[in-house]
Amino acid sequence: MLAKKYPTTLILVLTLLLASCQTAEQNSSFTTDDKTDVVRLSLERALVDQEIPDYQLLVQDSDEIVLSSENITDIEVPEIPGHQLRLLRPEEIQAKANAEGDFLYLQFNPFEVNSPNDVAVGLGSQWAAADDSTVGYLSGGGLQMLYTRGDAGWNGEVEAIWMS
Repeated sequence: MLAKKYPTTLILVLTLLLASCQTAEQNSSFTTDDKTDVVRLSLERALVDQEIPDYQLLVQDSDEIVLSSENITDIEVPEIPGHQLRLLRPEEIQAKANAEGDFLYLQFNPFEVNSPNDVAVGLGSQWAAADDSTVGYLSGGGLQMLYTRGDAGWNGEVEAIWMS
C-alpha cells in the first residue's frame, strides 16, 4: 500500500540505501595490509626523504622518534631505514613529556578512504608538552598525502604541507 501511495519516495530511499551499502563495501576493501603500506610510504617520505617540516628538530635530541598509536592501532608499524620508531599511546606520550620534558612526536590523522584505490592521510609532527611546561612552540608541521593504487602498488603525492 505504501509503495502504491509513494512510489517515487520508495525508489529514492532504496537507491540511497543501496548506494550507501556499496560505498561501505568499497571502503572496507582498503585492508589492514593496505593501511600498513600507506603508513610505511608516509613515514619513509617524512623521515628517509626528510620531507616533514622541522625534520631536524624531530631527530636532534634522541635516537628514537615517538609515533602516536592514534589512528594506527590496527596495524603493526613497519621498520623505517635509519630511524628507530617508538609507538606510544597518547597517554604514554603525555607521561613521557611529564617525566622527561617536552619533545616532538609524529601522529597520523584519520585516514580518508575515498575508494579501495584512493586514500588521503596526514602525518604531522607536534609537541608533547609536560603539564608544567611554560613554553609555547612555533615549530612542527606535517604533510597531507594522497595515495592511489596502480598496477605496481601505492603511489603517493603530497597535496599540502603545513607548518606550525
